[in-house]
Amino acid sequence: MKKHIVIEIIALFTLITGCNKIKQIANINVDIPYAAQFSLPAIAADTAGFVLPSGGISLPFPAIPVATNSKQFISQYNTAANMILDVYLKGLSLQLAAPANQNFDFLDSVQVFISAPNQPEVLVANEYNIPKGQSLLNLTTNIDVNLKNYFVQDTIYFRLQAHINAIPASTTVLNLQSVFHVLANPLD
Repeated sequence: MKKHIVIEIIALFTLITGCNKIKQIANINVDIPYAAQFSLPAIAADTAGFVLPSGGISLPFPAIPVATNSKQFISQYNTAANMILDVYLKGLSLQLAAPANQNFDFLDSVQVFISAPNQPEVLVANEYNIPKGQSLLNLTTNIDVNLKNYFVQDTIYFRLQAHINAIPASTTVLNLQSVFHVLANPLD
């Protein structure tokens, strides 16, 4: 009798382990890139020779809408919004697109927030103590924030908050490149 119970327990454990392995094999792991280009907001004192206060100033940016195209990605991988388990920001970079000779020397730090309809704004990336001479910044991302409820929306909004130590050129244009990692499982 005891031998029979032990065999049943082993069989049940094997069945559960096997089902979990099949579910893991069915996982869909995909990186989805997004890009946006925007101009720096005008600074009220944007005149030649204007000196910022000692320590610089905080410069809020308006929210930048980006279409997620999540329905397209979801159907492409034969899954559904409710089958998405986790979405996180895998990478985010800022690159100066114009003027050609400018670098990020005017920037001390930058934070990037994401929001979506009916979702709170969350901090997803940042960079502090920006080194001089850089025209490309690869920001540190917070992969612990699950952005599933943001990703399944039609539009997400990126918003930057920067601390500047000098006034950048009024023609400054930035490219924002981001990569979201999506984990979905059609068997869940």
